[in-house]
Amino acid sequence: MLSKTHDVCVRLDHRTEHVQSLIAPHNSEKGRRRGPVLEAEVVTVAVVLLSGGIDSAAALYLIKQEAKRIYTLNVVYAETYDKEAEASMRLAAAAHVKEHISVMLPFYKDLERRYHPAPSHYISSAYIPARNIVFYGIAAAYAETLGADKVVFGSNADDAKELPDASTSFIKLMNQLVMMGTRTGQEGKPIEIVNPLIEYSKSETLKLAIKLHVPLELTWSCHENSEVPCGRCRGCRMRLKAFEEVGACDPLRYPERM
Repeated sequence: MLSKTHDVCVRLDHRTEHVQSLIAPHNSEKGRRRGPVLEAEVVTVAVVLLSGGIDSAAALYLIKQEAKRIYTLNVVYAETYDKEAEASMRLAAAAHVKEHISVMLPFYKDLERRYHPAPSHYISSAYIPARNIVFYGIAAAYAETLGADKVVFGSNADDAKELPDASTSFIKLMNQLVMMGTRTGQEGKPIEIVNPLIEYSKSETLKLAIKLHVPLELTWSCHENSEVPCGRCRGCRMRLKAFEEVGACDPLRYPERM
C-alpha cells in the first residue's frame, strides 16, 4: 500500500531507475566520497550487532558481500525492545547467517527506571548510560570465541553527532582497548570494530538498504513495544523522515494508515 503523505513513492520490491539514482555515490569538486565499504583485506568471519533497525540491517547486508561467515548478536536491554529482538531474528534468518544469539541484560531495565538526567544541548535524549561500551565488549568476547576478524555495527552520521559512544574517536579508543584486553589482540590478530555507515545520514543509509535489497518489512525502529509502530517516538520520526526524503514507501503499517 502506498502512503498518501508522499508526493513520490517508490515500490521497494521493484527496481527502477529512480531507485538507482537515489543510491548513486556522492561527488564533489573536492573529490569523491568513499562508499560504505569495509577495509580492503578479506573478511573471513564477522560478528554483526543486529538491533533489528534499518541501520544494522544495512550493515548486515553490506558485510554479506565480503565475509565468508557471519554471526549476528542482538542485545535485549529494555522492556520496549522485545519487538527489535524479534526483528533481528527475522533479519538474521533472511540473511542466512551462521548463528544468531540474543543476550539479555535485564539490569538495564532497572537503569532505565533510575536514569532521568537533565536535558542536554549536546547529548541526545536517546542516550543510554555506557551502552556501547557494554555492547562492544560483549560482541568482542563473542567474536574472540569465533575467531572473527571484525565486529560490525551500523550507526549513522546523525547518531555520531548526538551520541558520544557512536563517534569515530570513541570507536578508535574501543579498538585500542580490544587490542590490549584480548588474547587475540596480544597475539597479533586483533578484532576490529568497524562502522561502515559512519559518514552516511539516515536517509542515505536507507538508500543503501534499498540498493542491497534489505527486507525492510522485517525491520523495526519504534521504541514502543506495540503491535504496530507508534509513528511518534524518536525512532519512528527518524525512520519516516528518511522514507519521505528518499521518496520511498515504508512497508510497515502505522496507526494513521490503518
